[in-house]
Amino acid sequence: MNRNRVIALAALMLAASCITVRPAAAQTDSAAVTKTKRIARVHLTNGADDVVEEKDFTLTVDQTTNLRFFQELHVSWSGAHPTGGIVADPNSGDAREEEYPVVLLQCAGDAPESCWTATAGERFASSYATAFPQWRLDRYASAEQRKAVVGEPNPRPDACFSAAPAERWVPFRGGNGVTYAGGPTGCAGMAPEAANVGGLSLPSNTTYGVTSGDGTGNAKFTVWTGENNASLACSASVACSLVAVPILGISCDVAAEGLPAEDRASDPDVAAEADAACKGTGHFKPGQIVVPAGHEDPSVAGELWWSASNWRNRVTVPLSFAPASNACDVVGAKRASLDLYGSELMTQATLQWLPKFCLDANSFNVKHVQTGEVAARSLLNSGGVDAVLSSDVPPEPFTKPVVNAPVALTAFAIAYAVDDAQGHSVGTLKLTPRLLAKLLTESYPAINAIKDDYAALAKNPLNVTLDPEFTALNPTIAQGVPASEAASTLLTLSSDSDVTVALTRYIDHDADARAWLDGAPDPWGMVVNPNYKGITLPVTSWPLLDTFEPTRLYESGTNDCLKNDPVPYLPLVAAPIARLNPIAQAMQFALAKPNTVCVQVAEGTSEGEKLVAQGRQTQGFRFMLGVVSLGDARRFALDTASLQTSGDAFVAPSDDSVVAAGQLLGPDPETNSWPIPYAKFATSDGKKAYPGTMVVYAQAPTEGLKNDDAGRIATFLDFAATDGQKSGTEVGELAPGYVPLTEANGLGGLSSYTHNAANAVRLQQASVPAVIPVDASAAAGGDESAHAPSNSAFDTANTALRSPPRVATPPNPVLGVAQQVGNVVKKVAGATAEAVAGLVAALFPLVTVAGVAAGLSALGVGFSGWRKRRWQT
Repeated sequence: MNRNRVIALAALMLAASCITVRPAAAQTDSAAVTKTKRIARVHLTNGADDVVEEKDFTLTVDQTTNLRFFQELHVSWSGAHPTGGIVADPNSGDAREEEYPVVLLQCAGDAPESCWTATAGERFASSYATAFPQWRLDRYASAEQRKAVVGEPNPRPDACFSAAPAERWVPFRGGNGVTYAGGPTGCAGMAPEAANVGGLSLPSNTTYGVTSGDGTGNAKFTVWTGENNASLACSASVACSLVAVPILGISCDVAAEGLPAEDRASDPDVAAEADAACKGTGHFKPGQIVVPAGHEDPSVAGELWWSASNWRNRVTVPLSFAPASNACDVVGAKRASLDLYGSELMTQATLQWLPKFCLDANSFNVKHVQTGEVAARSLLNSGGVDAVLSSDVPPEPFTKPVVNAPVALTAFAIAYAVDDAQGHSVGTLKLTPRLLAKLLTESYPAINAIKDDYAALAKNPLNVTLDPEFTALNPTIAQGVPASEAASTLLTLSSDSDVTVALTRYIDHDADARAWLDGAPDPWGMVVNPNYKGITLPVTSWPLLDTFEPTRLYESGTNDCLKNDPVPYLPLVAAPIARLNPIAQAMQFALAKPNTVCVQVAEGTSEGEKLVAQGRQTQGFRFMLGVVSLGDARRFALDTASLQTSGDAFVAPSDDSVVAAGQLLGPDPETNSWPIPYAKFATSDGKKAYPGTMVVYAQAPTEGLKNDDAGRIATFLDFAATDGQKSGTEVGELAPGYVPLTEANGLGGLSSYTHNAANAVRLQQASVPAVIPVDASAAAGGDESAHAPSNSAFDTANTALRSPPRVATPPNPVLGVAQQVGNVVKKVAGATAEAVAGLVAALFPLVTVAGVAAGLSALGVGFSGWRKRRWQT
């Protein structure tokens, strides 16, 4: 073949492969906001200001735009008064009794009436002891607000009984325009979500934040939208704000000059008593942890957050919201649709990606049907669906040509809600594969009744906090926590999932974990539950195999449900869940899932009795572990554990550690996929790589689809490989919890392959692009670790030829290739014949042969013996 012919062939192969160089996607700050305000408590005494306290209060909120329901915000502050009388649960109604909290509220307007609270006591105050309680002496309150009874509905509902000498009603006026009067015990009506937020029995998002002795503090704040609180109704079209009220106390004015006599404490003794109460500075020491139980000083307590003195010190941060999760169901309901079945790992990514399609009037609708990947792949194989999202390939090859097009690099994570021995949230947690194996295999007895009667587990620690392996790694965590059952298990999936496969592969690749599962005791003598001894891993779903029933416990009658209907106990403790998102929600709110609580409908009878979950754990005494997606962990601000890679090396999930894992990937030419190289995590190259990393592929056939269906899949793949890899929180961007498949991250080969796969799906000629085998990449001029992850031969050729970035796929890729060859040939015209020949050899395995053959024909280039490449098995 002459030099010109070689150059033409090389250029054609390069164009057909659609290799591109793209800049790394910039990380966004998601519109983080910091605001500073001068706040003060200033009494008015004898007509002069008496400054009690004055501070510069600074508030920082980590994200304020493109928010979604139940998203967690990190809120921090400085310049606040230290908090006393601290309550364990900062989201409870009792937390309003804390002294000097920073009250965080979500509001649909700029008045206290627009702010959400869940309990009646947070927006109603009354006094029988005096007609002049603190809020009536507030110097910044209006004349109307200083009357004896304020905000009472007319007529007063019969359920509210007669008024106290002094009452202040703060009705709730939601973003939906409906007003709820509230009142004592909510007698005049509360918003329906106040009793049961979103039907989920979740805590309120109103947060009474604690400030430490140096004036700083932080808290997590859960964002609500109209999707989970229709009364508050915040959405992309209804503006809302996060309001922080740093409580400094009521600024008092007992004289009340100019007010009517009935609104003034004219009696000197009454006035002196009222003035002293109003000017109170608290009953509890800063940092003191106690249940106030009505002994707090109302002048400086969170319960009067709505008073004019406190409200004037507020800092307001506007919030904006992403399109609702069902936006595409409404907007794109009548359009042609692409349904993607499978991976829950992609939930947060598709929430941002899919509106990019449905909100474009000229595009089509895309739906993500979240289901187990095993079932999704089976449907794809049978022709029941056209495309799936999956992180694995079936053990038996598909019966049709199917591409595995990488669309995301993310991870599973082990989330934790754990408090240390001082009752504070733990900052770091370390777990080994063997500890995970112990938690999964029902090898901790959980309760003394099992430890005493179950001989196989009698010598094992009651729960993981008493396991010497765990305590050596996590010495600050209290041993023997009250939540023993939850501390005996790992909340995981009951359904088939590639996440379970990845988790159990990670465990199985660890020699210590594998030996322990096969029956060898750990160094401290703990043994595996005999029902799991020798279990074969990986598995697609975790089996619950223990069959022990603590007979003496059941016969004691302490749990009527189990007495009347005995079942094995430890599977009730494990209590797996079918979906990842509910696990994330359980971790977010510390909702313990062991189903061991007996609820009886009618006392004295077993009719209707049932076992239910334990419910929310007390702040300060929490211990829960759960398997979640990294996308969910980022959205809900979950704490995530560091997993052991080797020896004393533990790696937490982060963008950097997931990228590091991605750079260890090598393509498998047998499956045309990038399996996770668990063995490499124990090497020096893998010390910074997170072992829970997972690739997500879009899998679709390259034969048998209708042209329109194939075109929609190909368009989605092209988007996922380009604009979809730009990190951010806007519609169409890559959500937190996923790392971009870009050249800058050393992952450009994956997105390049996805472009090739898009062309193959579009053409529907039964061809599947091949990946570069490891030995071929090494032969092309580099070692496996450096070149295989990013398709080195293509990357080298692309850099050498300065191929322009791919912007869009031509409607007819074959003709598009033919039209672009001339330009590419000019760019390599100066190359030597030997260099171009080497380029051809390197590029050849990646090219869709059907496309090249057509292109060669268009150019008049003959090549004898050409065959259409069939899919690999």
